[in-house]
Amino acid sequence: MKILFSTGTLYQLPLKDVFLLCKEAGFDGCDVVINRGLDDPRYKEILGEVAGILPIYSLHAPYHRLRLWGTQVEALKRSVDTAKEFGIRVVNFHPPSWFHHEWQFYRWFRRTHDFQEELDCGSVFVAIENMPLIGRRLRLAPYVFNDFKDLMEFGTKRNLYFTFDTTHLGTFEQEPVAAFLSYHGTGRLKNIHLSDCISADGHLFLGRGTLPIARLLNTMRAVGYDEMVTLEVAPNELPVTADWLLKTMSYAASFMKLHLGQDHYG
Repeated sequence: MKILFSTGTLYQLPLKDVFLLCKEAGFDGCDVVINRGLDDPRYKEILGEVAGILPIYSLHAPYHRLRLWGTQVEALKRSVDTAKEFGIRVVNFHPPSWFHHEWQFYRWFRRTHDFQEELDCGSVFVAIENMPLIGRRLRLAPYVFNDFKDLMEFGTKRNLYFTFDTTHLGTFEQEPVAAFLSYHGTGRLKNIHLSDCISADGHLFLGRGTLPIARLLNTMRAVGYDEMVTLEVAPNELPVTADWLLKTMSYAASFMKLHLGQDHYG
């Protein structure tokens, strides 16, 4: 099992600095979010440099329109091609959003019967992520497949793999251990985005919400889950000062490894 850090958590820092921090904190590698920092003709050079610091095990396809990466479909295809070139195992993406009028993406999404074949994935696994409710007083479900069980059924039939986001599930106030076991049972779960949650407040640091994070990690160990677990918290959940940022990241990596049976404190 690989313990990863999502670069989206520290999107405000240069990518190289994030990788150096992750290496010192004890993470096995990174889940790289393709954002404005990689909307650059030199993006392959940038990825090559940081991959020399720590492995990239997963790419997160852009979830905002980027000039170089094109439409959602074009961006997903480019992400897969990039993953193949760099030997990255998983490409993660979000399903279409009716809230943002992603109709072209939705039509392509619905008519694709085999995503691995359509995207010419080779050895890359394309994984779709369960998405959250948004809003506080008025709770909206802005994405297709709001029920993760419907998403699993669709993905299994259409040759998709899965990324399980604990906060996104938590916004529905559903139990994450049972959901994890359902995902694990498909044999298609490739990554877990790990964070805590209290209702509408998501992507909290581990222990700051109400989700049974330790029990979830111990369940992963007990059932033999052997893919990726990625710490993905909101940027404002981490300290600003360099010293405390590193200490907090190191604590998170140690906590995850402890409950996954890979390490101990001290």
